Amino acid sequence: MAFCPTKEKIYGYEDSRFEKDVDENFHCSICYNVLKEPRMCRNNEHIFCLACISEHLRVNSQTCPECSEHLSVDTLRRARLASNYLSKLKINCDHASRGCAELTCLEDLETHVANCDYAPVLCSNAECGMVINKRERVHHETAVCRHKRMKCHDCGQIQEDVGTLKESLMELDGKVEAANKEMKNNHDEVKKVVGELEGSLKALDGEVEAANKEMKKTVGELKGSLKELDGKMETANEEMKNNHVEVKKVVEKLEGRLKELDGKVEAVKNSQDQIKEEVKKEVKDVKESLSKVNEDVDEVKVMMSQVLEKLNMLEMLNKLPSPTEGMLKTPREDILIAGAGQVLSATSRSVEIYSWEKNGWFEVSPMNKGHCGASSFIYNDQLFVVGGERSKIIETLDLNKLSLKWMKCFGVLPYLSADHQTVVYQQCVIHIGGYDYNQDRRSDMISELQLTSPVTMKKLCQMPEQRDCHGAEIFESKVMIFGGEDRTDHPLNSVLEFDVKKNECKEMPPLPHRLTRMATVRWRDQVVVLGGCNERNQAVNDVFMYDCKTGKTTALPSMLEKRYECCAVITGNTIVVMGGVIEKDEDLSSVECFTMGGSTWEYLPAMNEARYGAVAQVLPSTKKYV
Repeated sequence: MAFCPTKEKIYGYEDSRFEKDVDENFHCSICYNVLKEPRMCRNNEHIFCLACISEHLRVNSQTCPECSEHLSVDTLRRARLASNYLSKLKINCDHASRGCAELTCLEDLETHVANCDYAPVLCSNAECGMVINKRERVHHETAVCRHKRMKCHDCGQIQEDVGTLKESLMELDGKVEAANKEMKNNHDEVKKVVGELEGSLKALDGEVEAANKEMKKTVGELKGSLKELDGKMETANEEMKNNHVEVKKVVEKLEGRLKELDGKVEAVKNSQDQIKEEVKKEVKDVKESLSKVNEDVDEVKVMMSQVLEKLNMLEMLNKLPSPTEGMLKTPREDILIAGAGQVLSATSRSVEIYSWEKNGWFEVSPMNKGHCGASSFIYNDQLFVVGGERSKIIETLDLNKLSLKWMKCFGVLPYLSADHQTVVYQQCVIHIGGYDYNQDRRSDMISELQLTSPVTMKKLCQMPEQRDCHGAEIFESKVMIFGGEDRTDHPLNSVLEFDVKKNECKEMPPLPHRLTRMATVRWRDQVVVLGGCNERNQAVNDVFMYDCKTGKTTALPSMLEKRYECCAVITGNTIVVMGGVIEKDEDLSSVECFTMGGSTWEYLPAMNEARYGAVAQVLPSTKKYV
C-alpha cells in the first residue's frame, strides 16, 4: 500500500491554488494533489510527486504502488510532457493567505516567492518578536512597533534609517530596471510576431493566386475534353450513317440476287438436279453475305455502347457544379468541432468553431466532460454529443442561445458505448453498432435512442455482423452503413441499407476495398467516403462517392494528407475534413476542403488543438457564434 503524507507534510500542490481546474490525469495517486516535480515508473508510466514516491520507497517497499514493478529513486523517470503542461498553469503565491493576490506560472513560482513582498519576517526590535509582511517591515519597526528604538536625534539611528531607505530605493530601482527590460523584450517580440504575420499574409495571397490559376487551367482542360468528346460523337454518328448505307446496299443486292434466282428457277424447272445445285450455291452465298452483315451489325453495337458510356460520363460531369458556381449559389455555414483523444490517454473537453468570414478557428465554452469516439447530431435546434470512451454522458448545446453553454442531459446511456454512429430520421434518433464496454464486445444492434428519463435504447434490428468504427448516413428513409471493424478486429468492405419504415436490413454492393475509421458525408443521393485504414492497417487519403441507389462508386481527387479517425462535414457543396491520425500515430490539427466539381483539395487554417476521434457539425447560418 502506498505511503500517504500527513496534512502537516503535503508534497503536491492543492487544487484550490490554481486559476482553473486541473485535469485529473495530472494528480498524484499518493497525496491526491496536483503533481509537484512529477516522476514516472519505468514500464507503465504511472506518475507521482517526486517527494511522495521517494517517501513511499523509503517507508514501504521498493515497488510501484500502482503496478508493483520493482522501483527505486534512481530508476524513476522524468515526466517531461506532464512537467511542460503543468509549468504553464497559473497558481497563486505561497503567501496568498497573507494578502498576496499574484497569479504566476508554476515555473516562475519559486522566483516569485523568494522576492514576494508578503513574505513573513520578524521585527528586529528587541523584545518584539512579531511576524509581519516584508513590505511592512520598515514602517512597523520605525513607526508602529511599541519596542522601536527612541534615540532622539541620534545620528547613528538616523544613519541606520537612511541606510535602510537606501536599500529599499536600490531594491526598487532594480525592480524598475527589470520591468523596463521586460517591456523592451515584449516590444521586440510583438514586432517579430507582426513581421511573421505580414509574411504569412503575403504567402497566403500567393497561394490564393496560384489556386485561381489552377482553377482556370482545370476549367480550360474540361472545355477541351468536352470539345474532344463532341468530335468523337460526331465521328461515331458519321460511321453509323455509313454503316447504315452499306447495310442498305447489301440488302438491295440480296433482293436483286433473289429476283435473279427466281428467274433461274422458273427457267430450269425441267432440270431439277441442276436447279438444286444452283440453289445450294446461291443459298451459300446468301449465308456468307448475311454473316458479313451480322459482323457489321456487331461492330455498330460496340460503337453504340462506347458512345452511350461516354454520354453517361458526360451526364455525370454535367451534374457536378463548378467550384465557382457552388460557392456562389450555396452559402457555407460555420463549423463546430468538439472533444478528441489527447496525450496521456486523456480526453479533451475543448470546443472550437471555424468562421468562414474570419477564416480562423475560435475556442468557445468547453464541454463538461471529455469525449473521444462519441457521436453527434442536431435535434430540435439542440446539438447532442453522445457517449464515447469512458463516458455514458449525453451533453447538449442550445444553438438558439448565443452565449453557448453545455448542459448535461437528464439521463445517461444504459451502457458505455464508443465508436458508434447516430442519425436522426424525423422524430427518431437511431443508434448503430459501436463498442459495448459493459459486455466487452462490439455491438450488432440498431436501436432507437429514446431521450427520456431514464434514457433507454429500444432494439429495432440486428445487423448480420458486429461492427464499430464504421460510417453511417441517412438517405430518404434509409440508413446507409459503411465498412468498420468486425469482432476479429478486421476491416469490413460490406455496405448495409437499413429501412427505417420496415425495420429491415439488407446487403448492398460492397466498397471497392476493406475500410475502417473513415469519415463520411452525404451529398445529394451520394455518400462521400474519406480516408480511413485499409486491411493492412495503413492510413489512406482515398476519396470516393457511393451511389445510394445503385451501389456504384466514383473516385474523387485524393486528400492532401493520409488520415484516419478524422471527422468531416459538408456545407453547401464544400466538404471539410478535420484532424485525425497519420501512419506514424501522430495527431493532426490540419484542415482541408474540397468543393464538388473541383480537381484539388486545399488547406484551411489549422485548428488550435490536434484532435482524433472528435465530432463535428455545421451551425445554422442565421446566427453568428464568433
